[in-house]
Amino acid sequence: MNTSTYNSNAMTNLWNYLQGLPMSVSDRRWLADRLVESTKEDDALIMEQARIAIEEMRSQSEANGNSDMSLDEINAEIKQARLARKAHSQE
Repeated sequence: MNTSTYNSNAMTNLWNYLQGLPMSVSDRRWLADRLVESTKEDDALIMEQARIAIEEMRSQSEANGNSDMSLDEINAEIKQARLARKAHSQE
């Protein structure tokens, strides 16, 4: 069984379990808030990784005599940071 199938099955089982719990509206809001908070933390980490990668690219670019980064270079660094974060979260 591949990882994505396993994760999908695990999420389905978790959802079924949560639906079976006697939760009030405030309990559901509390749970939703915790889940949203965790994604905001992930987003903040991705943005920080992208910022660091961009700064490294700028330093390398300046060291090579280039003071400007192209938009393509910036986008490539952001994509690389996101992929690295995604790969790390799947480990």
